[in-house]
Amino acid sequence: MSAHNLINKEILAEICPQLKQFRLNRQMSIEELQAATLISGRLLKRMENGKCLTFSHFRRLLDFYGKKMRIVLE
Repeated sequence: MSAHNLINKEILAEICPQLKQFRLNRQMSIEELQAATLISGRLLKRMENGKCLTFSHFRRLLDFYGKKMRIVLE
């Protein structure tokens, strides 16, 4: 995993709790989400806890949850 693909800590602190809430709103376990997204359960747990998040995995989760993201560069 390359450094340029990692999302910074401030963004993680805001995004990661939302990812967990999306899963809980669907009443899904980590194992069910793993099967649906093909992202390892270990990585999903790390993502939800704000330990690691790559753009490619984040994008896959957004697609699964039917969510969109707008990025504004200033």
